[in-house]
Amino acid sequence: MNEYQVMLFDFMNSLPLADNLKNELHKVVLATKVQNAHDFIKAKNVLFKIVMDIKEGTLTVASTLRAVFVEAYNKAVERSDVKPNKSSTIEEPPVKERPMPFYNWLNERDSRSEICSRPNLENWLEW
Repeated sequence: MNEYQVMLFDFMNSLPLADNLKNELHKVVLATKVQNAHDFIKAKNVLFKIVMDIKEGTLTVASTLRAVFVEAYNKAVERSDVKPNKSSTIEEPPVKERPMPFYNWLNERDSRSEICSRPNLENWLEW
């Protein structure tokens, strides 16, 4: 076992799991192909998700935990290989245009005050 496999085993062994799951962990860790930190994180996440699904009762293991892990890990590797290719192109954001011209109410108010000016109140009888 390399250092990443040892860390993975220690991490999963420290979780409060049933004894039969802890016994299977050694086989699972030996099946992992972890050579760097990125692979370690991916394997840890996959194994943790499997263990949590077993604990919650959403996953039942018909064969072995090792077989379930190998398939789930291979799918996780497949998905991570596909993601960068899809997001490698950068699209420019669309230019935001205003649907209507900007209404400057301050200028409009000043011009209307000249048009709608009231006569002098001193001569109110002349109205």
